[in-house]
Amino acid sequence: MNGAIHISWKSSVPGREAKGLEVFGAALERFEGLLKQGRIQSHEEYFAVTGSEGGFMLVRGDLDELVRISVEPETLALNAKAAAIVQDFTVQVYGGGTDQAVQELMGSYVTSLQEIGYY
Repeated sequence: MNGAIHISWKSSVPGREAKGLEVFGAALERFEGLLKQGRIQSHEEYFAVTGSEGGFMLVRGDLDELVRISVEPETLALNAKAAAIVQDFTVQVYGGGTDQAVQELMGSYVTSLQEIGYY
């Protein structure tokens, strides 16, 4: 099943901007390496140009592989560093991206509701 990791952040913690650039560079290096290894399909980075400061990274690939990547020590260490230098750092893993994946996820959801008598 297709999936995505959505990594988002707001503005830098004052005084930690330089470290922010360092950690962001390390994250790019990590995900570019995973792309070259064939473990992910893509990674894209976006920065706010309107509204509040911040941005997000979207990493696409096989859901099972993304879950494995999200709990690897290198990823956990990068996440800890990022959380220390930016505000509102979040990481969320999603499944979907194709009609088949959405149907599978929604089918699982409906079945779960049926099992407990809510559908």
